[in-house]
Amino acid sequence: MAEDRSLDEFAGAADADRDDGHGDRSDADTAPESGEQSETDAEPVTATATWTADGADCDRCGEPISRRWRDGDALVCADCKDWSG
Repeated sequence: MAEDRSLDEFAGAADADRDDGHGDRSDADTAPESGEQSETDAEPVTATATWTADGADCDRCGEPISRRWRDGDALVCADCKDWSG
């Protein structure tokens, strides 16, 4: 049977595998080039649909439904969703 080992033992090996031979890199080395967005410049992501096992009411017609789609600020059923764009 194999000996139990801590995951911490493997962390050092993974870091060594990533070493490119240039030592520590400064933030300037990892900054996005002009025209690229950094992670902090990205807009927040909004889900386009939700699913609820117990169901939730459509914000327009009030029918309980498991899957609702975002239509503006509302979460609506497929029948109430404006699919034109």
